Amino acid sequence: MHAFEKEIAKKEMLSIACSYPYQVIPISEQAKANFGLFNKKRGPIERFKDFLARNVTEEKMQVFPYKGQMSFYFDDPDETTRIAEVKNFVQWNMARFGVPGINFKEKKGSNYISYQIALSEGEDYKIEVGKKIVHEQPKRLTFDDIKAL
Repeated sequence: MHAFEKEIAKKEMLSIACSYPYQVIPISEQAKANFGLFNKKRGPIERFKDFLARNVTEEKMQVFPYKGQMSFYFDDPDETTRIAEVKNFVQWNMARFGVPGINFKEKKGSNYISYQIALSEGEDYKIEVGKKIVHEQPKRLTFDDIKAL
């Protein structure tokens, strides 16, 4: 596909061509603490071990923005750029929804800046991108189909 065809497919959003599921997994204690603060929302913070046990559970890490799926409206054979796009999207969403420690700077100039200790992908948390899910495309209408309507 040419670049203009991809842009048209993004804007029209007629049918989803493929999706990539993702999940964010905290590695370091700092990431667990920051994700726990995001999950807690309000109230006093108890002892650290109790705090982590209540707020960084398997159940609480299975919801948005830690787990989700990104959809694309055209199929692109280059998997590495797609996985990079998904990871960029996940970091943007976590910054947009205020997960502590996630810093994200968009190329267009708008900044989402967090004032806690900055977490870095790979050291503090990892983003696992699942296998590509290809969606069935609707068949194109022919003149015979239109006549049958």
